[in-house]
Amino acid sequence: MLNFYMISSGSKGNSTIIWDEYDLVIIDCGISMKKFSEKTSALGIDGLEKSIFISHEHSDHSSGVKMISRKLNADVYSRQRTLERIKMYNGYGINGQVAMGNFTVTPVSVSHDAVDPVVYIIRNRGIKISVVSDLGMVNDELINEMKDSDIMAIEANHDTEMLKNGPYTEPLKRRIRSDYGHLSNEQSGEAINASVSDNTRIILTHLSEKNNTPDLAIETVKSYLNNRKKKYISIESASQDLGSTLYKF
Repeated sequence: MLNFYMISSGSKGNSTIIWDEYDLVIIDCGISMKKFSEKTSALGIDGLEKSIFISHEHSDHSSGVKMISRKLNADVYSRQRTLERIKMYNGYGINGQVAMGNFTVTPVSVSHDAVDPVVYIIRNRGIKISVVSDLGMVNDELINEMKDSDIMAIEANHDTEMLKNGPYTEPLKRRIRSDYGHLSNEQSGEAINASVSDNTRIILTHLSEKNNTPDLAIETVKSYLNNRKKKYISIESASQDLGSTLYKF
C-alpha cells in the first residue's frame, strides 16, 4: 500500500510524507521535529527506511532538516548548491532520478528565487505523485512530467486581486508576481488543466494567508477546469495547521 500525507503547507513551513511497506520519502522539512513527531506518531512509520528530499533552501522548506534527519537517521538529497546553502555537508547531491526500494524520485528544475530550486515527481509501482511548489511559472517540461499524476499537489499561492490590494510592499508584490515568485490561482488552474487526467486527486498548496483563501483558490481552479470540461477525482486545499487528507492506494 502507498500512502500520501501533506503534514503542513504554507509560508510558515512545508513538509510532505509518502510511504509504503518499506520506505518513507519526506519532501521538505520546513517544520520542527516536535511538529513532525506530533503529526506522524500514529502512522506507523517508525520502522521504515527514511529519505529526505529538499526542494530549495528557503527556511519554510528546510529549517528542520538537520534535526529531523538526525532524529530519523534519514539520508538527505537535494541539488548540490542547495545542500551547501543549508550546510548539509553529509547530504547527497542529485542531478537525476533517485531510486530506493519501490520508489523513484525525479527532480525537475523550476523558476524561483533560490540557488537551484526543484520540484519532485515520485513514482511507486504504477502510482505517480507530483509535489510542485515555489515557482513563478510552469514550463512545458514540468507539464509533461506532471501528466497522469494520481496526486497532483501544486501551489496556488495567491489571488491576483487580493495580492494587488493587499498589505505587502510593492517590491514584495513584484517578487511574488514575477517568473521567479509564486503561482497565482489562475496559473495553477492553467497548469492543472494542461496536465490533469481522470484519475487525478488535486491538492492546492502553499496558500498565502494574506493574499488568498482556501475557498477562493478551490473555486478559481474548479471553474477553470469545469469550463474546459476537465475531469478529475477530487480537489482540496492543504493548510498550514491541518495539512492534507491522508490518501491511500
